[in-house]
This record gives sequence, structure tokens and C-alpha cells, in this order.
Amino acid sequence: MALYEITYAIVPAGLGPDDYEPSDLERRTESVELPDPVPGGILPNGLLITYGSPIPQVREALTPRIPAGARPVVLRMELMPG
Repeated sequence: MALYEITYAIVPAGLGPDDYEPSDLERRTESVELPDPVPGGILPNGLLITYGSPIPQVREALTPRIPAGARPVVLRMELMPG
């Protein structure tokens, strides 16, 4: 398992995409443990590409942390060193 720092917004229950401005949503940054990233290849400059957990899996991990019926919108995911 790997530790990620995830920044996300919370869309309250009952709101659709046309019912709010993104800047009005509550934002949180939390550390979440998710499966290890998987290798994705090597860039021409020699840097390794890795892929973290799919967004649906990240949403599933965040859902228990927010009010019932609300949904998380992932804004940023960063793998924490260690």
C-alpha cells in the first residue's frame, strides 16, 4: 500500500453539475492509503512513469470521509515519499 495526499472538493447531496460554482465547494486535503502505483513505462529522458489508483477507487476511499449523499471530486493526487 502507498500513501497519497489527495485534494478534493465535496459536492453536496442533491446538487447537479449546473447547480454550483466550483469555487463555492468545500475543499479538503487528506492522506489516504491506496494500492501501490504500477509501472507505466519510461520517458525518453529516462524518468519512470507510474500510474496510481483509478479515480473510481479513489472516490470509494474518500466517500466514508464526507457527509452521506455527497460526492468527492478529486482535484489532485500526489504520491507521498516513504
